[in-house]
Amino acid sequence: MLKKTINTKQVGNLFDVNESTVRRWAMSGKIKCTTSAGGHRKFSYKDIIDFSKRNKIYLKSVEDLSVIDNSKIVNKILNFLMNNDVGSIDKILIKLYLNGLPLPKIMDKYIEVVLVSLQKKLDDQKISVAQEHISRKIISKSLNNFREYISNSNNITNGNILCLNLENDIPDLPIDMIQILLESLDYTVHNCGSNTSIHNLKILLSDNTYDAIFIYLCDRQCCSATVIDNITKTINDLQAISDLAKKYKIKLFLGGPSSKNIVNKVISHYTSFIKYSDVIKLCKTI
Repeated sequence: MLKKTINTKQVGNLFDVNESTVRRWAMSGKIKCTTSAGGHRKFSYKDIIDFSKRNKIYLKSVEDLSVIDNSKIVNKILNFLMNNDVGSIDKILIKLYLNGLPLPKIMDKYIEVVLVSLQKKLDDQKISVAQEHISRKIISKSLNNFREYISNSNNITNGNILCLNLENDIPDLPIDMIQILLESLDYTVHNCGSNTSIHNLKILLSDNTYDAIFIYLCDRQCCSATVIDNITKTINDLQAISDLAKKYKIKLFLGGPSSKNIVNKVISHYTSFIKYSDVIKLCKTI
């Protein structure tokens, strides 16, 4: 498991500065820390990330994380997944972020590529369905940890957004990634996760006010919302959501590779996106 705090020397190693520089940062209040019973400073990853964002100080060197070819990092993450090593994946995401890599690129170039690679391993029968599910759970846990590390500590909100997957759509990792991106822009996000029914959505919309709804349709094996047996229901659900959005004056966004399977008559009510980097751009229209 990834330690929740690191010491002065380790912070210095992250930013390629000496310990005295880190101590000056701490004494001046630039970077928050706690003190152990023995008088040693301890720095949480959240406080380190807050310091990095606030002062625009990024890592000077990040071992092999600075390589242009992201395949090495993707392969590292895949190996950690096979070994159930959440902490090492946490560390990679933190280092990528501290190195100044924008969140959308972390999602598009690393996490999404890992998910595609997992699906290919499953298709090629190199891993079992159970192994694929376990790996996705590990990614989910690591993303949740990452979200906690980078969450904004201010009370500012630019609006309320609802994220969801439709009935018969099990994977919720894309929606979790979208939540992280939206929260980085100071939106308050309610994440329904997978398998959201129209009945429950009606109740939710009657009790809460939302500026936008983000829906994601993937094309992986565990998603059956867009297979032939369910495509009619999926289209009907999207139309029902469109009707509800019109009633409550909510903007609609539909993402994922399987959104191309939705008929134009319905999808015309939605703003479509494919990449996670598109989410950031779309927020300007909310």
